[in-house]
Amino acid sequence: MTHWAETYLGDAWVAGTHDCWAFARRVWRERFGLAVPAIDFAAHSALACRRALAQQPERQNWLEVMQPAEGDAVLMGKNARPAHVGVWVAANGGAVLHCLEGAGVVCNSLTALQINGWRVLGYYRRAAS
Repeated sequence: MTHWAETYLGDAWVAGTHDCWAFARRVWRERFGLAVPAIDFAAHSALACRRALAQQPERQNWLEVMQPAEGDAVLMGKNARPAHVGVWVAANGGAVLHCLEGAGVVCNSLTALQINGWRVLGYYRRAAS
C-alpha cells in the first residue's frame, strides 16, 4: 500500500509559489480541506523565513500539541528560531513531508532531520473554525 504523501515527493521548490509554506498550504488544502493564508516573504532568506513565521497572524489559529497527528504542522529551525515548516505524516512511525530549496519535496524521519541539522521546535494543529 502506498501513502498519499508519496505523490508529492520530488516536486520542485520554487520561491514564493512552492516553498515550504506554499507547499504545506497545498497539502493542507488538498488532503485536509484547510484553507490557510499565504505568507509573503523572501523564501531564499532564512532570516525572512524566521520573521515571517514568527510574526504571521495565522499562528494564532494553531494550537501546539505534544503528539503529532497526520497533517499537523511541524515547525523547524536550525537553531531555536523557527525557519521552516512541514507536514506530519503518520506512516512508518512518523515523518515530516516538507519542501526544501535545492531538493524539492522530501519526507524525512525525525532522525534524518537531525542529521541534516533541523530541530523540531513544535507540532501544531489548526484549531477548528
